[in-house]
Parts: sequence; C-alpha cells; structure tokens
Amino acid sequence: MNQHPFHDLHNAEGVGRLTTQNHSMTEHTLIKAGRRTLGAALLALLAACGGKNESTPSTGPSGSASGPAASGSTGSPAGTAAGTAAGGAASGAVPGPAAGRGPTGGGPVSVTLVKAEKRSLPVGLDLTGTVTARRTVDVRAQVGATIREVLVREGQAVRLGQVLFRLDDRNERAQLERAQAQLLRDEAALADARRQLKRSEDLLAQNFLSQGAVDIQRTAVQTQDAAVAASRATVHAAQVALSFMTVSAPQEGRLGAITVHPGAYVSPGGAALVSISQMHPVLVSFSLPQRHLPDALAALKSRQPVVEVRAAEEAAGPSKAGTAAAVVFVDNTVDSASGTVRVRAEIDNQDARWWPGSYVKVRMNLNSVEGGAVVPLAAVVQGARGRTVFVVDEEGVAQAKPVELLAMSDGLAALKGIAPGDRVVLEGRQNVRNGSKVVDRGREGAKAGDKNADKPSERAGSPGAGASAPGSNKEATSR
Repeated sequence: MNQHPFHDLHNAEGVGRLTTQNHSMTEHTLIKAGRRTLGAALLALLAACGGKNESTPSTGPSGSASGPAASGSTGSPAGTAAGTAAGGAASGAVPGPAAGRGPTGGGPVSVTLVKAEKRSLPVGLDLTGTVTARRTVDVRAQVGATIREVLVREGQAVRLGQVLFRLDDRNERAQLERAQAQLLRDEAALADARRQLKRSEDLLAQNFLSQGAVDIQRTAVQTQDAAVAASRATVHAAQVALSFMTVSAPQEGRLGAITVHPGAYVSPGGAALVSISQMHPVLVSFSLPQRHLPDALAALKSRQPVVEVRAAEEAAGPSKAGTAAAVVFVDNTVDSASGTVRVRAEIDNQDARWWPGSYVKVRMNLNSVEGGAVVPLAAVVQGARGRTVFVVDEEGVAQAKPVELLAMSDGLAALKGIAPGDRVVLEGRQNVRNGSKVVDRGREGAKAGDKNADKPSERAGSPGAGASAPGSNKEATSR
C-alpha cells in the first residue's frame, strides 16, 4: 500500500533529529573523555615530580613500589596516574622541592647576618665640580713686531721669567743707540756749562765780572742739567721698548697651544701668543645648596680639609679616600635662579694629577654622627609603618624592630633602636617574617667545609656523594 507523501516527510524529519542527537551525545562523550585524560596526565606529572626526589624506590609491607597500587595498572590513563600518585605517597616522596622551606614552611630561612657596630659615621654631601687653574695668563705682544724665534714647545712646563719668544728688535736697538748718543752730547754740554760757571764766579770775586753775568751762566748750567735728565729718560724708554722684543713667562705653569710661528706679525691688539696655566695648586669649583651655606662658611674659617675630590670615573666608598682639599672661597651672592652658592677648594696637586677643566666628584664632609648603631643600608626595610630591621637572637629567631635613621653615608646607616653587637639580617630578608627561624649562610658554609675536609673519601670516591644508584636512575627513567 502506498504511503502518503506527508508521512514520508515526517519520517525523514525524525531520522534527522535522531542523527543530530547522536552527534551531540558523541561530542559530549568526547569532551568528558578528554577532560579525564587531561586530569590523568596532570596527576601523572605530579607523581613523576614527587618520585624524582627519591634516590631509590622504597619497599615495605605497607608501601611496596611493585604492588598494584604503586604500579597503577588499571587499564586506563586515569588509573595509571592514580596508581603512580599512590605509589609516590606510599614511598614517602616529597611533593616539591620547596616543601618545608620559606617563611611559612617548617625549615629555617637561610639568610646572611651582619653585626651592628658602634662607631662614628661621617655625613657628607656628594656633588660634582670642575677643576680650574688658580691663575691662567694669556701672553700677548706689547708692541707690533715680527716673530723671530719661538723658544718653547706646546704643553711645556715653564718657570717664571723663562724666555718664550723673541721679536725683531733691530729698530728698537737703533732707537736706543740714538738716545744714548743724545745723552752723551747733553752730558758734555753740561760739563762745559759748569766750567763756564766756575770761571765766572772767579772773575766775580776779583770784581772783573758783574753779578748778572754770573747768574746767566748759572741758568745755562741748570738748563743743560735738565736736558741730560731728559736724555736719560729717553734712553730708559728705548730700553723698555727693546725689552718688549723678548717675551718671557709671567708665571710658572704649563703652556697651552702656540698660535704663532717665526715670521708672523703680532700686535698688542691681536690674538694671544700662548696661555700659561698654573698647575699647582689648583682649585675645584662646585655649587653648594644654600641651606649648607653655614657649613661652607665654617669650613672657610677653619681652613680644615673637609672636601674630598675623586675622579669622575672613580667609585666612591668608605675604604677609598679621595684627595683632601680645603675651602678657600665662598661667593658673596647666592644664585637666585638655582638656589646655590659657588664654593672653591684648593688642592696642592704637586703630582699634576688634577687637570684644569676636568669634571670631578666632590664630597663635602659636613659632620659626624655619634652614638648610633652602624649597619649596611641594605639591611633597613622601608615599610608603610616606617623603617625596621630584623634582629636575630641567640636561638636563631628573627624579630622585627622599628628603628630611627639618624644618618646614611656610603652605603651605611646609623640607626637608633638597636644595640651594637645585634645580629641583623642583610640578605634574604624578603623571606623573613616576624618570628621566623633563620640560619646564617656563612656559618652553614663553614660547617659544610669542615665536614668535607674531615671526610675526603666521601667527597672524592663515594658512590652516593657524586651520583645516584643505577637502580634509581632506571626507576626515574621508567616513571
């Protein structure tokens, strides 16, 4: 019998719904199976990590590694992971390498301890400065002339009065010779006038000559005497002009670059021939905040070497002392733009170590803090409630103590709140809590070294000291 077309359509829709339901069930089953497989894999990984901490498999009546529970042979991945985890628990495996350690674990925290010291801590101000020559002179020609000789080299150290250049002096020598000849002529005329005056005075005594004639002769002598004095001044001026033809060093120091050569024409208004900088002593110039102006004035009055100077690339530290310098100048005005005052300190610099124009590190020691317990600054913990340090008692228990920072300098801190001799946690304090049990790394290392020294055979040839047993390696590989 033929079925109605609508009946065929209804059957087709039912088959489609069944097919969709079957697909949904299949996907759900696959998802559940995947989750079970992933969980089993994670358990197996945890068990394997725990098993690696064992050197050899444990055997016994209650925790045999070869039993069914340890082998985990259930026929499925989940069963295998559960069996492996059970075997690890039965054999006493540690779940992880950090178990029993750290601030919340059962074991002590390994730290480094330092003892607080009672000593004075110098407090200073670290600044940057510039080395300047105490005196720098630009040497110039005082007359217009041509360079005849250059008697020095660039960068040479010269002394006071050393000849540097010689100029063409032929014209000045001729002027000097002319002035000298004029002086000789005037001196001869003066001598003749004096002889004439002597004869006139003799004739006046014999009443052969009037008094007026004698006065005229005396006036001639005085006039010639003035002419001689003028000629002598002319000679001196010619000698001074001739001395300008020789350029000498006005001070001792080191020469800079020489800008002229023989044959060059120089004049008083031209460029400097060379510069000379005094190398010892030298000055260190730096700017000091105005709140420290009283300290600078006190240092200027005492003339004590309260300033330490180091090269810019040299690291500062309590064990490295810089070059001492004394304050010799404090400016009379505070710079209103920067709020600083210019200060200069003097360095002897006999070894010519400090070069003018170089940048240096300057430390000005202001005062010293007395009566504080000095510890490394890294041992101080800065928290929301203030500064604290961890002090360890004789039983190895760390206690947090609040402290007051009196001063800090060169990586050290002077504290109030702890006593000198207290053992303070320096390294590893991030793992320490109030009441934590700690152990000193330095003492642990010393004890371990003593044990190794007492047992050289274990350190050199014992099988258990350098490698694990072959059976444990095989078990770890199988796991």
